[in-house]
Amino acid sequence: MLDRPAKAIFGTPGSIDAATLFKLPVPMQAEGVRLLFEMGQTAEQVRARLGLSARQVRALVAAEGHFSRGGEGIGNECE
Repeated sequence: MLDRPAKAIFGTPGSIDAATLFKLPVPMQAEGVRLLFEMGQTAEQVRARLGLSARQVRALVAAEGHFSRGGEGIGNECE
């Protein structure tokens, strides 16, 4: 049996890159940052991967919001 590291359920940290992430709405950017932390990345690794300051990372982690796609509300309840 091969000794392989366990894969994260939503991919790997390498699948989240700054160029793609920052084209998305802020709530989705925040989710991308949260996913990196859930994948076991440290704050320093997240900062380096995305080219952000610690303050910017904290702001994204704290960001809440609402975005919609095709009439679907994602995030907060639709009104």
